[in-house]
Amino acid sequence: MTRRSETTGEPFDTRLAAYALVEHESKVLLTLWDMRHRDARFTPRWSLPGGGVDLGEQATDGVVREVYEETGYHVGQLSLLDVSTGIIPAAKRYSGDGHPMQTVAVTYRARLLGGQLRHEQDGSTSEAAWFTREEILGLNRIERVDSILRLTSPGVR
Repeated sequence: MTRRSETTGEPFDTRLAAYALVEHESKVLLTLWDMRHRDARFTPRWSLPGGGVDLGEQATDGVVREVYEETGYHVGQLSLLDVSTGIIPAAKRYSGDGHPMQTVAVTYRARLLGGQLRHEQDGSTSEAAWFTREEILGLNRIERVDSILRLTSPGVR
């Protein structure tokens, strides 16, 4: 949605996205965010499964759909972990009308209900895999992974 800042008058877009922390047998499900099909210089990074919530879609329905699309797994029993915002400058966006974009990311803890691991076809991720929290430390990953793992680490409040 494009609107104008009440402070500066600058146009900007807003994107609501929902992500899931899915843990099973001491491993975390991650997806490889990969935009090389749009930008050959892009460096893929590991992320939590999830993505944009469709117009009129509930965030909970969006995260369930996105996890399935990106990984092949069905999830449920969602509990809210975090809501965060960020800004993507116009020059760093992969789509849009040349406006900056404010992101709103809703992250849930989700329980694995079934399905079979597979990779997304023709989407923004190219791979899905399970990792221990220790293995994740060695991966090229987005900040959201680190912040959610810190938030859910035993003894951290």
